[in-house]
Amino acid sequence: ILCGERGVFVRIFIVHNSLCKSRVKCGVFHFNLCGFLKVIQLLKAGKAKEVSYNALASHIISEDGDNPEVGEAREVFDLPVVKPSWVILSVQCGALLPVNGFSPESCQIFFGITACLSQVSSDDRSALWALLTFYGGGCQLQLNKKCTHLVVPEPKGEKYECALKRAGIKIVTPDWVLDCISEKTKKDEAFYHPRLIIYEEEEEE
Repeated sequence: ILCGERGVFVRIFIVHNSLCKSRVKCGVFHFNLCGFLKVIQLLKAGKAKEVSYNALASHIISEDGDNPEVGEAREVFDLPVVKPSWVILSVQCGALLPVNGFSPESCQIFFGITACLSQVSSDDRSALWALLTFYGGGCQLQLNKKCTHLVVPEPKGEKYECALKRAGIKIVTPDWVLDCISEKTKKDEAFYHPRLIIYEEEEEE
């Protein structure tokens, strides 16, 4: 899957705990050991090759798109820089996915955001999930410490009540996601709180 016509030659930038420093010489992305090993295994199983020099690589895998070495690979060698999730999802889909939606750069609209989606239809959930992740964010269905945002259409529900008690979680409607993308900037969440929604009263016949 990962070899393609001319082959996928990856350079992996990683620095984390001492268990990995002895195996990998350079680079920079913060990635847990379990996730790192999984990506390496998937790459090897897909016949991809890890190389030590940018000039030999076809892809750069990193979670720190702003690192100088990663920037050099992107600008000088014109190499696509992707997050490790690109490898995992490419394998799951059975094909090399487009790299556009997997950039680790901090200039992405939803960079650093992990959103929990609640009380939305299956179709809306799929669309919101795709938009948030394509523009640099993360999505999940569980509301936990990783979450920065709760996306919910109405001011009710167990997750909504729980998020109200957590100062670190911002509550927004799905319109916040759409407007951020439309205006190409992260909008002020305070104006998208679901309790601000005004419902029109139905006229009596």
